[in-house]
Amino acid sequence: MAANLRPTTLRDRHRTIRPPGEIVTVPGDAALPVDVDGDYLLTKGSAAAITVAAPGAANVGRRIRILTGSDFAHVVTFTGSTLRDGTTGASITYTATAFQGCALEVVAISATGWNVQSMNLGAIA
Repeated sequence: MAANLRPTTLRDRHRTIRPPGEIVTVPGDAALPVDVDGDYLLTKGSAAAITVAAPGAANVGRRIRILTGSDFAHVVTFTGSTLRDGTTGASITYTATAFQGCALEVVAISATGWNVQSMNLGAIA
């Protein structure tokens, strides 16, 4: 059964937001929604395969934070090489180290790109 990653919604003009402090537990492989700001805790008992699509024009400014809550090397794939981390070229994956406490926060800076805002442990390739 797939995890429900949709927010208990609040409306702030045209943006759907999560209540402050709400962290969504992701117990398995999943595609994270890009149309809401969110914090996602990966807890799968093996390496999770997570995907994040390009943000789209309506989602510029969205923020996604991914946290690890299990000791596995979870892999987050940004479709279409849309992840930019300040190095040459766009990247496609973030791989967490196999320990709890890894984190990646990204912000949508265009319809086709996510910029890394912060990263704690892991590798981007």
